[in-house]
Amino acid sequence: MSRTRARVSQTPRCPDCRAVLEAVDATGPNPSRFACPICRGVFRVERVPAAPPSPSPSLPPPPVAVAPVGSLSLRWRGLVLRVLERLYWSVSPALAVVLFALGGFVPVLRGWLRDEIADWGGVVEALGGAWFQVETSNPDADLGPVLARVDAPLLFDAVDLVSRRLGIKRPGQVRLAYLPCCGVVAWGRSRALLIGLPLLRVLTQAELRAILAHELAHLACGDATRAARSARFVEALERAVERRGDRLFGPLGVWARFCLREASRLIEPVAWGQEVRADRLAALIAGGGAAASALVKVAMVQPLFRETLEYYDPETAETNLYAFFRAFWYRLPPELHSAMRLKLLTDGDAAHDPAHPPLRDRLALLQSYPDHVPRESDSQPGNTFLGDLEIFEQMLHNRLFGSTGSTEPSVFHKARG
Repeated sequence: MSRTRARVSQTPRCPDCRAVLEAVDATGPNPSRFACPICRGVFRVERVPAAPPSPSPSLPPPPVAVAPVGSLSLRWRGLVLRVLERLYWSVSPALAVVLFALGGFVPVLRGWLRDEIADWGGVVEALGGAWFQVETSNPDADLGPVLARVDAPLLFDAVDLVSRRLGIKRPGQVRLAYLPCCGVVAWGRSRALLIGLPLLRVLTQAELRAILAHELAHLACGDATRAARSARFVEALERAVERRGDRLFGPLGVWARFCLREASRLIEPVAWGQEVRADRLAALIAGGGAAASALVKVAMVQPLFRETLEYYDPETAETNLYAFFRAFWYRLPPELHSAMRLKLLTDGDAAHDPAHPPLRDRLALLQSYPDHVPRESDSQPGNTFLGDLEIFEQMLHNRLFGSTGSTEPSVFHKARG
């Protein structure tokens, strides 16, 4: 007696002559012995359930698994950093009160009479300390205008696709930033994705998709909440110490420098671990080559745009800031682009950044991931993600330099296949 296998949805057939098998003992509910009426063979049939259907190729791939960053030591560093932040905001006013009672009211009164002191922060700075603001008080003024889907349907489609890959909900707001940088910010229960307007002229669609994946990975991993607040605290404290310079003195000045030194030492491993994790997810979603190319281009554009800001005069220029930078960028010869890339990759004396690992280390990690199968639209410029880019350039120019010219808040753009 032979044995044959058949699916539940099919009629058992003889493996030799393909005739329909007949049950030998049909009294049971599930007969297992069958005979062939033609070749007289007897078979034992095992009924197996049908295999689940294979996913359709048109369905999106499953979400990328997101792992927590680092070890217990990094989590401990993050906790100590948050405690240090709370201590700074409580010890600084307490020291200011003590110094005020011990004679510090004289410089405070002198500054108040000169209209140099208007709040508590002015009192702390008059006594030799540093005071600054970390929270975003007015997102509309600080972060740039909010985009609607009708303004950039292709951009919103790309954000939706990357969000699904990461298994998260799309941020509530997508904003155009003034500078060539991207990021995710959180205030209250709101989440916003920032996209630098100058980058849309420089990056391709594949490279812009890699940057979206990197920034949304920070949102998926929770880096935009407590970890981002700690990073903003360290950055704002560093700017405040640099701004005050020699005017930091006494106990408050020593306390500010001590907090900056310890906070910078604590934030570096945490921030580097978060950046490495976001780079890995970006390479998995967009491909290693696109992610590495986007990283190099952003590193090239940022110092050039800062230099453009130093020399641009809105009173005498014939075009807005972004059109001025665009014309400057497109006039650079390819040989200069290659020289700038080479300098970035070989510059070992670059300033130490506690928030980001060295560029060469990040590129080595990204290039270890394979490239994705290219699409027809991957090589198109990133400005195709947006509607009428010239109108948005003029809008941000007016907001940045305080122009009173009226600009429509939204421009309809029909997506083109």
